Amino acid sequence: MRSKISLISTLLFFTVSIFGQTAAEADRLFQQNQFQKARDAYKVLLEKRPKDALYNYRFARCCYELKDDENAIKHFELSRNRFPLTNKYLGELYMKTYRFSQSVAAYDEYLKTIRETDKEFSLIQKAKKKAELAEKMIQRVDDIQIIDSVVVNKEHFLEFYKFSKDLGSLSAKPLKIGKKKDFKITYITQRQDRKLFSDSVHSQMDIFTSYKLLDDWSKPESVSDVINTKANENYPFLLSDGVTIYFASDGENSIGGYDLFISRFRPETNTYFQPENIGMPYNSIYNDYMMVVDDIHQVGWFATDRFQPEGKVIIFSFVPNTKKTIIQSEDSDYIRKAAQLLQFKKAKNLNKDTLSQTSDKVEESIHKILFVVNDSVVYTDIEQFKKEETRKLWNELKDLNSQLNQKRIQLEQLRLLYSQQEESRSELSPKILTLEKEISEMEDKVTTKTFELRNKENINLTK
Repeated sequence: MRSKISLISTLLFFTVSIFGQTAAEADRLFQQNQFQKARDAYKVLLEKRPKDALYNYRFARCCYELKDDENAIKHFELSRNRFPLTNKYLGELYMKTYRFSQSVAAYDEYLKTIRETDKEFSLIQKAKKKAELAEKMIQRVDDIQIIDSVVVNKEHFLEFYKFSKDLGSLSAKPLKIGKKKDFKITYITQRQDRKLFSDSVHSQMDIFTSYKLLDDWSKPESVSDVINTKANENYPFLLSDGVTIYFASDGENSIGGYDLFISRFRPETNTYFQPENIGMPYNSIYNDYMMVVDDIHQVGWFATDRFQPEGKVIIFSFVPNTKKTIIQSEDSDYIRKAAQLLQFKKAKNLNKDTLSQTSDKVEESIHKILFVVNDSVVYTDIEQFKKEETRKLWNELKDLNSQLNQKRIQLEQLRLLYSQQEESRSELSPKILTLEKEISEMEDKVTTKTFELRNKENINLTK
């Protein structure tokens, strides 16, 4: 009997000892910011003590650092507010996953734990204000039809706005303000008698206007004190009515970086109405800008960097609603997806006149390319290739890149759904793995074909 008790005591001692070592190791890894290994260690600890507040909090912090938002939310919630920072992280994570009312509540709780004199108090208040604004916006998501979307390099995004010359012209000039990259945008009306353009003043972007004189332009003036604020205003476009302006701003009424706004000119006072944020799904918690609307042919375009790697943007073309049409649904998940444009109606029965009106612009852009042949030769037109063989290779490479970009969009959308829908993960996981494999194979093909094209064109240049 004594030997049996002794054996049990020995086993218990070793169990406690091993568990203690695991906890110490997890803590060490966490303190050293080795979050992947620390998460694995805390996962083992949570299997033993699933309700332990510290282990849940630390596991959640690891998930937060590793961008595993859903697991971070789940385990922050399980830590039961034992740690004040929990609500700070939850406020941010709820915002990222479009649970805005919960974000507001979390920020409120965190504000109770810090003093008004603390440096971050005003930052949290601003974050809370954005969440409150976003909560209002998600109640009124515009029900739009998407015509198409394409992922492009941000440096050349305007080349993919296929509107007719009847709308006027747009041009972009790269601009660097400190470490931040932006564009000087110039819009000139179809009659070429007025232009709206952005420029940097004291490291801040504002929008200006100028009118055509006989042989020159009038002195630039601020488009409006109502439009230009202490924040950045950029990406202007004037509707064909001559009074409606779209632009982007990253000010206090934005929920992300740049948001899209609309305003109208008031001739009786020679100023503009207070700008309005045009809401979701056009705007997101990321950067959204350069709204162009052809109100005659009912086609619109805007750019966004939501879910995109650095240097890439998506250009969405859509059918503008003649009046605000709000999505009506009791399904909050569907509303969240629609607000993020992860789910949308595909436009059907497009007006043939619309396609023909934009065809000129399409033809103009077909030949515009950017291909580095060697250190001293860069092609900007497909006709610069010396032989038909390499022109054909370029087109194949372009199509391959287009397919690759579409698959990358699909992958990002599936990953987001995976993080938001725990019950669907078993179904989504194999799809994600398959897409990742396909993308890897396509990337290898792009590399091989690029190498082949570059070698053949360099041989052509030496002949």
